[in-house]
Amino acid sequence: MPEIGVSLRPVGGSVVVGQARDHTVTIDRPKEKEGTDAGPMGGELLLLALGGCYVSTFLAALRAADSQADASEVGFQVDGTLVSAPARFSEITVRVSAPAALQHLISKPLLKAERGCIVHNSIRDAVTVRFTHEWR
Repeated sequence: MPEIGVSLRPVGGSVVVGQARDHTVTIDRPKEKEGTDAGPMGGELLLLALGGCYVSTFLAALRAADSQADASEVGFQVDGTLVSAPARFSEITVRVSAPAALQHLISKPLLKAERGCIVHNSIRDAVTVRFTHEWR
C-alpha cells in the first residue's frame, strides 16, 4: 500500500510548521489557550481535513458524472462537538447547503464523497460523523 507522510517542526512558542509535499501550513493555539493564533489548531485542522477531503472527492465525482457541472452554489460547513476527559470530538457534522434545483445532479456525487473520503473512512469508527443536506 502507498504511504502518505508529512513533516512538522516547532518554530517557537506553540507554533508548529507542517509540510505536505510542497505545501506549508502553520499550526498554533488561539491566544486564549496561550498560543499566538498564527494558524489553526489541530482540532480545526482535523475538521478542515475532513471537509477538504469530502469536498474534493465530491468535486471529482461530480466532474465524472458531468464535466460541465457547476458547484459554485454548493456550500459546506463542518462542526465538531467537543467533550473532555480526554478532550476529543464526540460528533462531527458535515452540512451541505445547495439549491433544490441541483439535488438531482449532486446527490449521488455527495454519497460517493461520503464513502470515498480517506479522512472520513479513517475516523468513522472513532467518532460519529453525520452528513446533512439542506436544499434551498
